Amino acid sequence: MGIEFTPSGVMTITTDFGHRGPFVGTMKGVILSRVPSTQIIDLTHEVYVHWPAEAGFWLRRAYCYFPRGTVHLAVVDPGVGTARDMLLVLADGHAFIAPDNGLLGEVIENLDGAVLRLQGRAVDNLKLDNVSATFHGRDVFAPIAAALVAGDASPADLGELTEDYIPSIVEPPERRGSQWIGIVITSDNFGNLITNIESQALDGMRNPVVSVGGREIAVARTYGEVTPGNFLALVNSFGVVEIACAEGSAAHELGIARGAPVSLADAGLVGKTKSRQDEPNSERSIASPARAGRSTNPRFLIIDGPTPAP
Repeated sequence: MGIEFTPSGVMTITTDFGHRGPFVGTMKGVILSRVPSTQIIDLTHEVYVHWPAEAGFWLRRAYCYFPRGTVHLAVVDPGVGTARDMLLVLADGHAFIAPDNGLLGEVIENLDGAVLRLQGRAVDNLKLDNVSATFHGRDVFAPIAAALVAGDASPADLGELTEDYIPSIVEPPERRGSQWIGIVITSDNFGNLITNIESQALDGMRNPVVSVGGREIAVARTYGEVTPGNFLALVNSFGVVEIACAEGSAAHELGIARGAPVSLADAGLVGKTKSRQDEPNSERSIASPARAGRSTNPRFLIIDGPTPAP
């Protein structure tokens, strides 16, 4: 794994800041003050607050739509101002910068890349004066990302290679007998429930059915294949299983959101091989310490209440 990186001048930003207040804007201001030519793309600022797993989920699936040499800055940082570390990950010609809180776990665990811990005099010299204890996105991460996108600092200048990192706080989907068990990672503006079950789980299934919220929902190809108001499951544009309500909100109608357990099975096998241990339950994502790195941060599951219809 090399630590060479050739910047393209493009940067994405992912946060849980939303658009109330000047937070995203001032981050961009810091970056543009240092490197006016930076092309900044907002990936999303609507990640569930304090939920690094969603940011990592989208980064892993969206980075490939950007040119090699893109810097991906992600700040979902409930531990801001504490002793938590910062990471730089180089993978597939891209650079990812984020707090070391599990956000980049899915990127690291699925891409063959190099992981660096950001530290040292070069990092300290890039920070803004009078760093706020509550806004490292602006005062610390933004200037580091700007130096990287400009080529003013190399990865080797900014840190040292490490294998010690906090992995994703969400377990990957698991095969249990004839079923795949996963969870809802997030919901979109339409109320579609987006799971972490990959499209490959459908391979070989003749009549796939998704079980969620006490319902069994057949898999279709696209939304228009069912009558408005009916539920369906499908593989969405990012290659994962999604639960939808045609021309409606599945999140609202089912009353579930992130963290809800989901199972996928072939309808022809359901009942023949299903056992109690095959049933999805909310404890599956509460894991023992992680597979790699500092495993003192346990994986966990959060199940939110009903999400209002958009």
